Amino acid sequence: MGIKEKALILPALYIINKNNSATTSDLIKELTSIFHPTGEDAEILAGRKDTKFSQKVRNLVSHRDNNMMKEFTDFKKGIYTLTVAGKKYLDDNIETMEYMSSNPFDYDDIQKLSLDTIKTKGKKRKIIVYDEKEMVVEGKTIFKETKHKKRCTKLRNAVIQKFTKENGHISCSVCGFDFEEVYKELGKGYIEIHHEVPIYQYSDEGFGQYVEEAVKNMKPLCANCHRMIHRQKNPLSIEELKRIVGKNNE
Repeated sequence: MGIKEKALILPALYIINKNNSATTSDLIKELTSIFHPTGEDAEILAGRKDTKFSQKVRNLVSHRDNNMMKEFTDFKKGIYTLTVAGKKYLDDNIETMEYMSSNPFDYDDIQKLSLDTIKTKGKKRKIIVYDEKEMVVEGKTIFKETKHKKRCTKLRNAVIQKFTKENGHISCSVCGFDFEEVYKELGKGYIEIHHEVPIYQYSDEGFGQYVEEAVKNMKPLCANCHRMIHRQKNPLSIEELKRIVGKNNE
């Protein structure tokens, strides 16, 4: 799925705010880092130096009357700055943007999260994000409200419950490492949790039903496999890392 122009809005505001201002060239560089475009969007346009993706970033200026950038930014002498409305919109969604920028998800998944954020503009509902860093280690303290901590714990426990075997053990979805088998009682129930896609919900959705869907996109991993999945700019999938591990064990 090609990137939609509207999906660039929130990340662009984040970049402009982070740097106090930004040029189109700045946005192209940093948005490319966030979205890491592939396929058609990464191809150079005929007779141009731009890729299809960078041209869409340039269109944020030429289409600014219709894409919300006029409301959210001032653009003078080639430089973007945020308006009061743009700052408020970013503040309302800063947690979502920080989640997007610090987790190198798949191109399409980043776009979906960004577009879903746009859909909530002007509405009371908001997006609640669940960063895997908040549930990677059992009992880890996170500086968020109690309700959010409880939800993270419930998500973690739901994943562990789903993947716990009949013997009560849980192992890595890639290499099969079992902490309890190696570390005995000390390792019982220990595992890290990986998000295959961004994990988030609308604030007005029922949490119980949401958990059932969210767990489908979360997997238990040992620390080594978890780090290897996230080591590259473009994260590996579970299946890709399985193939690497399998070849090394042949």
